[in-house]
Order: sequence, then C-alpha cells, then structure tokens
Amino acid sequence: MILCLLIINLASCGGREPVDLLIVNASVYTVDGDKPWAQALAIRDGLIVAVGASDALIRDYEGEQLDLQGQMVLPGFHDSHSHLVYGGLELMRCDLSAESTVEDLLQTIAACDDALAAGEWLIAGGWDLSLFESTNPSKSLLDDINPKRRMFIRGADGHSAWASSAALDYAGIAAETPNPSDGIIERDASAEPRGVLRESAMMLVEKVLPAVTVEDRLKAARISVALAHSMGITSVIDAATTESDAKAFDALDADAALNLRLVLAMSLIAPFFDQAPLSSVKVSERYSDQNVRRSSAKIFIDGVLEGETAALLSPYLVGNHGHGMLITPASTLTEQVVALDAAGVQLMFHAIGDAGVRMALDALEAAREANPAQDLRHHISHLQLVDPEDHPRFEALGVVANFQALWAFPDDYIMTINLPAVGLDRVQAMYPIGSLHRAGARIVGGSDWSVSSMNPLLAIETALTRRDPTGVRPQALNAAEAVTLADMIEAYTINGAYLAHRENQTGRLKPGYKADLVVLGANLFELAPSEIGEVPIVMTLFEGQKVYPK
Repeated sequence: MILCLLIINLASCGGREPVDLLIVNASVYTVDGDKPWAQALAIRDGLIVAVGASDALIRDYEGEQLDLQGQMVLPGFHDSHSHLVYGGLELMRCDLSAESTVEDLLQTIAACDDALAAGEWLIAGGWDLSLFESTNPSKSLLDDINPKRRMFIRGADGHSAWASSAALDYAGIAAETPNPSDGIIERDASAEPRGVLRESAMMLVEKVLPAVTVEDRLKAARISVALAHSMGITSVIDAATTESDAKAFDALDADAALNLRLVLAMSLIAPFFDQAPLSSVKVSERYSDQNVRRSSAKIFIDGVLEGETAALLSPYLVGNHGHGMLITPASTLTEQVVALDAAGVQLMFHAIGDAGVRMALDALEAAREANPAQDLRHHISHLQLVDPEDHPRFEALGVVANFQALWAFPDDYIMTINLPAVGLDRVQAMYPIGSLHRAGARIVGGSDWSVSSMNPLLAIETALTRRDPTGVRPQALNAAEAVTLADMIEAYTINGAYLAHRENQTGRLKPGYKADLVVLGANLFELAPSEIGEVPIVMTLFEGQKVYPK
C-alpha cells in the first residue's frame, strides 16, 4: 500500500492508468485518416489520452465508464457561421420563425401585441419573406393589429425589416426621406414608405429602438450557447460580433458558463450591424488557448437575392435593381482588405451574388500580391451564386468556402422569389458545393442561425440530397452539386477547426486533442441520406464534461 501511494502519474496499483472517463462500445468516427474508426476513448483532464478497441482500453485504463451500446461518436461540430446573441435576443422577443402562412404570422404578432403594455415597442423577428408578393408586405397589416403600436419586425434573412406606421413616424421616415447609402425604403405608388426597409435602411429604425440591456444580452448568450450544445456544437464562429456581444461572451467564459470555443468576427464593414472599431480585433489571440478569440473581422460585400440587393454579374430579370448592390466600392474595399490582411486580421466575407464573390476574391488576390503570407485563412460565406471561372480561385488563393448547406434545396425563397428574378439557369447553379469541392476548395459548414436552423445534421442531409430535409418539397436543386457524407462531416469538424486555427486541438478524436465530442443516436454511415436530419443528439461533451443534456 505504501508503494502504491508513492506512484505518481503512472499506472495504478492494479496496472491500469486512471482516467476521468472511459467511453466504450461506441461507433467512434475519429475524422483521423490514420485511424478513422474506433470503439473507445479514454479522457483525462479534458484531453483524449487514448483511442482504440473497447477491450484494450478497459484493460489499460480505469475510471468512470460510459457504455454507448453502439451509438456513434463524432468530434464536436463546428458551426462556422452563426449569430449567437442576435439569435438569442430574437428567441426572447416575439419569435415568428415557425409561422408558415400570413394568417398564422398575423395572429402571432397580434398575440405578442396583446402581451405588451401601452407604449412598449413590439420587436419581433423571423418572418418568412416568401409569404408576401415581392417580399413586400404593407405597414397597414401591422396598423390593423394596433395602429398605436411601434412595431419593428426583422425578416428571417436578416436583410429586411417590416415596420408599422407608428414606428416609421417615430423614426422620422416619410415620403421625403431619401434612401440611405446601401439601403432601400420600399415605397408605394405615391412614394410613401410602404413599411419594408432593406439593408442599411433598417438602421433608421434600429437606432431609435430601446437599448438592449446587459442582462438581456447575457441571457441571450446563455440561451444560444445552450441551443448550440443541444445540437452537438462545441465551436462557433460568431459573425458580425459587436463590442457588447463580445463582453457578454467574456462574462460567460469568466463564470465558466460558456463551454464553447468562439472566434468572434468583429463587425467592421456591416451597414446593418453596430460596427466595431478595428481596435476590437485582437490578432494576437489567433493561436491562443482561450475560449474566446477576437481575431477575425466581418465584411459585408452585398445584400441578398430576396431583396434584389445581391450583386450580380448579369442583371436581375425583373424590377429596377439592375445588378444589385455593393456595400463598398470595389477600389475602396480592396484598399481596406489589403490593409487588414497586412495587419494580420482574418477576414470573413458575406457574399451572395456572383459579382460579390468575385469582388471578394479580387480583393484577396490583391492582398496576397501586396503582403507576405500570414496563414490567415480568409473565408467567404453564403456563396449562393459563384461564376464557374472563379471556382479554382478558392484553392489558388487559399480561401475557404463557408456554405450554409441547409439552403441548398428548392424552397419557397428560391422558387417563388429568386426564380423570377434571376431565371432557371442561375437557380440551378446555386450553392455550388460539389463544384467548389471538386475544384479543390476547402469546404466548411455554418448555419447562419437564426436565419435558419442551427442543426448540423439537417445541413449535412441537405448537402447530400439537395432536397428539402422535411420532405415537403420532393424536387432536388441540381443534384450534381451533392457531396458525400464524409465530406460534410469534415466540413463540420476538422475543416471548421482549421478555419478557427484549432486543427491541432479539435476537429479530430485522437490522443492529445480536446475531448470535445458529440454522441448521436445512430451511425450516420448506416442510414439513407434522407434519414440523417432525424438522428437525435444524445450527448455533447466539452473537454470531457457533459454540457448536454444538463
């Protein structure tokens, strides 16, 4: 016994090395090319210390055992594009994301109105733009609910908002109010504001809304982190982060309540987010081991196809929007990108249209020519339309393709809004995940929550089938752009880790890596692709500690 007590950091007296947790009898997909499959993991001090067969690890290690009875284990998912505080606040307010008819939408708004005291703002989010012709509902629908209520309702896409007459009047928006730079006030035949505001025009009302309290921002962050854990997510790139959002994440982390690895893409060029100063970006944090890194910046290139504000190489087929909108002139953007790249800032771009994507690539090419290489791993999000000539440029420039694969099926937005605006040929070219992958681009996955579901499994299924994961719409959106299950698991694990400069810490299950992992209710490789989105998340571990379920 005395001899046993003298043994430090060696095997226990019984010859087995102590660990905190021993996961056994699992289908472990490691995303490690040298050893892709295993049955068991040994975890100590938040790290994986061994990967192998159940009997071998039980023989060599002792500790609490978790017998998964064949359930699948993957590295924790990386959501490479989300809006955590923004989405959490939306859930705390009047949430319209589940309403699929105009009648249900208006009933929910009316119920939210009834719950408010006189004089309070009704702030809501998530309305489906495709429910209304030209995505352009009238303020009169809101006025009919309560003509005295100031209502501001953000669209599900985040690029349009719908306001009541009382809200427009309070913000001073009238017939003589000019469109702001990079924004559109939708108007009726007499030039009166109709009620819908696009892009930076939303800020005309945003700036007069009641301020979000510190307590509400913290509550929103907690809600969204818990939701991420319930989806098996252990790492997130938060897009267009404000200074106030960053402070909320820091506070959670200081209280050991975050349990999430974050890269904050601070909002630098963003016409409808509170812009953060360049000083808020901390390039020295890029390779740190801290959970919250402010090492990135978000840049908006264009708008969205739904509002005909996405920048296109060929013009829109309807309306008077021509080639769409560029947030910043190309020459100015290039100067800014070259300077930010030289300063060591990782850049995250919003680009929907093919002209917007090309503009981002052109600016990054100029930065590569002007500056020494710094392994910054810039990335472009959304990529709804990419000209085929630009496909090989992603690999050539080392630009990561950040897709929101859950959008890659013929939903109402594409078929009722986009199709008339851009035509069938461009619709069939949307979300070219397969083409960019074949051209050598590194693919990562992001949700853009709260624009769409945070669930990575729904996005993975859609990338494989190019069909509606709910089964409501049976048609496919260009099935030739499908990719494999292994491709998409890499997109949500090791490729996401690479984008966050953590590929030597997370994204794989191998000795020395963080014990961030998700347990699934079935082995994805044994299912039909159409079944993947229905697989339950059984458990999420962050550094070996269970964070879901609580």
